[in-house]
Amino acid sequence: MASAKFRTNLVFAAITALLVLTALTAGYRRLEERRRHPERARSASSAPPTADTSAARLAELERLAAEDPRNPDTLTRIANLHYDLGRFHEAAAYYEKSLGLRPGDPNVETDLATCYHYLGEHDRALEVLGTLLERQPGFSQAKFNKGIVLLNGKKDVRGAIATWEELLRTDPGYPHREELRERILQLRQSAGPQPAGGAG
Repeated sequence: MASAKFRTNLVFAAITALLVLTALTAGYRRLEERRRHPERARSASSAPPTADTSAARLAELERLAAEDPRNPDTLTRIANLHYDLGRFHEAAAYYEKSLGLRPGDPNVETDLATCYHYLGEHDRALEVLGTLLERQPGFSQAKFNKGIVLLNGKKDVRGAIATWEELLRTDPGYPHREELRERILQLRQSAGPQPAGGAG
C-alpha cells in the first residue's frame, strides 16, 4: 500500500515538474521574442481597438484632413477606419474622395469595390474592378475580389471559377494558391458539368 502511494506521489511530482518546466520554457521563449523583436511584442500584446479608441483616432484623422484637405493618404486612413468598423457607406465616400485626389490607386480602388459589394452594389463593384484590371491586369487582389463579387454577389459560380483560374495562371507566386485551387475544385464539383464551350 505504501509503495503504491509512493509511486503515485512520484508520478504526481514528475507531472508537476514537467508542467513547471514547460511553463518556464514558454516564458523564456516569450522573453527572448520580446528581446529580439520588441515591435512584435507590442503589437501582440496590444488590446483590440475599442469604440472609444476608434472614435479618438477618427477625430484625430478628421482634424488632420481639415488641416490638409488635399492629402489623399489621410482620407484613405479615415476610409480604412470606417471600413474596419463595418461602416461601408462612410468608407466608400472617403475612398472616393481619396481617388478624386489621387486617381488610379489600385489598393484604394479595390477597397472601394469591396465597400460597394458589402453595400449590395455588386455591379458597381464589378465596374470598379473591371476598370482597374483593364489598366493593371496583373493586380491579383482585384482579381481575387472580382471572383468574390461574382460568386457571392452575382451568384455567378462559373464566372468566379474563370476569374480565379485566370488569377492562378497569371500569378504563379500568389500566396494563397493552394487554398484557392481547393476552393475552385469545390465549386466545380458543386456546379456540376459545364456546357460545351464553357470556361475550362
